[in-house]
Amino acid sequence: MSKIAVIATSTGSLDYLDLKNENLKILRLKILAGDKEYSDFVELTAEKFYSMLNADKSLVPSSSLPSIGELLEMLEEVEKEGYEEVIITTISSQLSGSYQVGVMGQKQYKGNLKIHVVDSLNAGPAEGYLSLEALRLIEEGKSAKKVVAFLEALIQKKKHYLLVDNLRLFIANGRLSGASGFIGSMLKIKPILQVTLEGKIESFEKVRTAKKALVKIVEIILSDLEKMDDFIMIYETSDNLEAIEYVKAEIEKVYPKHKSFQAPITPVIGCHTGTGAIGVAFYDLTK
Repeated sequence: MSKIAVIATSTGSLDYLDLKNENLKILRLKILAGDKEYSDFVELTAEKFYSMLNADKSLVPSSSLPSIGELLEMLEEVEKEGYEEVIITTISSQLSGSYQVGVMGQKQYKGNLKIHVVDSLNAGPAEGYLSLEALRLIEEGKSAKKVVAFLEALIQKKKHYLLVDNLRLFIANGRLSGASGFIGSMLKIKPILQVTLEGKIESFEKVRTAKKALVKIVEIILSDLEKMDDFIMIYETSDNLEAIEYVKAEIEKVYPKHKSFQAPITPVIGCHTGTGAIGVAFYDLTK
């Protein structure tokens, strides 16, 4: 059986989980804020980043990709460690060029590694969940081919909703499909967004107040869950713990002790969501 590594992009928020798995490597994106550049999590954590945004309401941070050189160097290190295959999992190709960097690395790498690149069509901890599943299957002795096939099927069984305080950074960084309809009223609404099956972030519903938006997102989620016999919930927030705890508690009332995990929205994603954001994603695990 081949020795298989997983390379995840830092957008998956795996740094914030208590993971100790030697098969996992993390390729880091960068945050550009003011006149400084930071490596995601290593030089700028979620807590520090959202404090920066709260302190300077005019700040418009942006993100940048890992270089092809950084990926090729990581692939060389992986091969030196004795791995024969690697699965690269990335943030949605509709939201970032990280997947394209992975494909370039696959084509340009001159070593003997067999490289597989998986487009999560997702972002944040919900993207990271695919890496966790890859690691689990590798530990069970599954081949890289079977792991990739499992992930590609799982990707099509997701739902992912975001509730953001406002769309200022999404619009500034061009990450919201069909944003023009929001611009005139962006300060008057609390938008519920969705990550589509195609990996785009689009408007789902417009709600007038934060309280009504929380009630509505719970209603939407519970309606979706009625169609599933088994699922895992993934909770995320920038710095709005009160809101995400409310959503979790409401879902717990209907589905006690459901499978779930939670992680912060890491700064690279926070460049777009801003402060006050929460997200809820879930995968249908029904067999």
